[in-house]
Amino acid sequence: MELPSNIERFRGELEKTFKTSNEIKFTVGETKPWESKLGGCPYLEKKEDYPLSGDGRPMMFLAQINFDEMPPLEDFPRTGILQFYVADDDMYGLDDVCTVRYIESYKKEEGSLLRENPYSADYQGYEPFSSSGKMTFTQRQMPVSSSVVKFDEMFEDVADAEEMDALYDVCDAADSRVGGYPYFVQNSPAYYDDGDCDVLLLQLDVDDDCGIMFGDSGNCTFLISREDLLKRDFSNVEYDWQCC
Repeated sequence: MELPSNIERFRGELEKTFKTSNEIKFTVGETKPWESKLGGCPYLEKKEDYPLSGDGRPMMFLAQINFDEMPPLEDFPRTGILQFYVADDDMYGLDDVCTVRYIESYKKEEGSLLRENPYSADYQGYEPFSSSGKMTFTQRQMPVSSSVVKFDEMFEDVADAEEMDALYDVCDAADSRVGGYPYFVQNSPAYYDDGDCDVLLLQLDVDDDCGIMFGDSGNCTFLISREDLLKRDFSNVEYDWQCC
């Protein structure tokens, strides 16, 4: 990790906080049904597998992670597909329950899979991105996020403004990722700070290539407890988005 000279003295403290993150790059274009993607058509063997909201309307498909395409992360599955759906409304499903669907075994036979999203024509036009596309991943070690309480506690005694500015820059957790630390545009939720639900399944942040944006320069996070992740139980995922 490269550090400005004026905060080199904090290297040891920062390295103790390291978590492994798979940073996401988006490329606009068509994808195979089983590939990691933003929007488009999820992996579906039949239309009936598509999740519906409590009111019976189709949910909005946000993203899909294929763990076989991603560098391995501790505690995460090494294979299979994880899909993220939220309620289709003008608040991107913030006040509703999200659906995170894990498919442990999947086919690579396009002829037996749906090639088009069966409900995209029914969406109300609230997708937080302008183009669907493929995801690719780059793994790195990242220090504690400057947007969480732990950062404030670690550096509450730093009085030098230039040092604090440099620490904020190094610990900026913006961008899209799986694993690592989240970036909260406004405030970190209590369930994260308390450690009850602090494993980052997915963060979707502002991206120019696919036009991702939640509200006014905002992002979204999906968080899970380590216990549920180890059990492969994705029924209690916490979904949130915040903007400026």
